[in-house]
Amino acid sequence: MILKYHSRIEKFNQLWAMIPSYLGFSRTNKSYCQVTQWSDIEIKGLGRLIVPVFVVTLSNPSVSKRIPFTEALLCVKNLVYLHHMAQYQCLTDAMIEYMELYLEDFHRNKGLSRQLHVSKSTKQISELLKNVIPLDK
Repeated sequence: MILKYHSRIEKFNQLWAMIPSYLGFSRTNKSYCQVTQWSDIEIKGLGRLIVPVFVVTLSNPSVSKRIPFTEALLCVKNLVYLHHMAQYQCLTDAMIEYMELYLEDFHRNKGLSRQLHVSKSTKQISELLKNVIPLDK
């Protein structure tokens, strides 16, 4: 994970712990990394919060880390956007095109993850998304 590799995981966990409870998101006593199972409601809350927390965690990078941090942010953002679009029960052709773009952008920016270490869960999510969303029209 890029956060561990660049020693930003502690900052991420601190920011995560600071998020107050609100409708659709219940604050947990565990750090983000300690959570092993998420409910459906928590996953929706996670989708609303993960990008801003990631942005703040990866803010002010050194010159050498700007590109990998930008790629990581784009990767996470595209997965979240894709997940949000997949929640609709009825998809239009335009929505499917957006989803395809999000998936393509995710794969384009995931190069850094492959270099570091891709967890089993990330591989499973990626494979699941490939099966759910056909790339050919």
